Amino acid sequence: MPPPTASTPDDSADPGPDFADVPPTDLVKVGFIFRPHGLDGELKIDPSATDDPARFEVLPTVFVGPHPRRVVRHDIASVRYQKTKRGITVILGLDGIVDRDDAEAVAKMDVFATEAALGLEDDELFADDLVGWTVVTEEGAVQGTVADFMEMPAQDLFVVRTPEDTEAMIPAIDDFIIEIDEEAERIVVRPIDGLMDA
Repeated sequence: MPPPTASTPDDSADPGPDFADVPPTDLVKVGFIFRPHGLDGELKIDPSATDDPARFEVLPTVFVGPHPRRVVRHDIASVRYQKTKRGITVILGLDGIVDRDDAEAVAKMDVFATEAALGLEDDELFADDLVGWTVVTEEGAVQGTVADFMEMPAQDLFVVRTPEDTEAMIPAIDDFIIEIDEEAERIVVRPIDGLMDA
């Protein structure tokens, strides 16, 4: 009976994703992948995390993953836009994502870019940065916390989770937003009848 032979690793096995070596603190969320678009690997992106969807046109590279600590780098191959009832959707083509199966694998993940690539100023904020901030009136009465930011055709909206665990919408315009206090991480709003009604 021949002696057993040692098993060798299967070089053909999928090594898994090649996570990017980039500090999470250097990354800024710029979008969310809704789902695949078509059969050639294009992705439908919600760009509401950025103030300007056209930023995708100047980015050479993005990072895709469930959170900033586990992202894969992709060069941008193509950018185009689609108008929807919710606003503008970005149709993004990425190197390395070439068919619908590849696109399905990254659906529901976030899209990040580095602060350097975005050319952000030290005091520049993205809408996504405001999630979790406290919303107060001029008198200091707490109205809730920012739960989401929605980019709408007529006007952008802050979604606020109230202390009663309901949601209220605040238009992101000067008539309602008095101050965005980055140091205190709070937004001061002008109370108007019905403003904080769910």
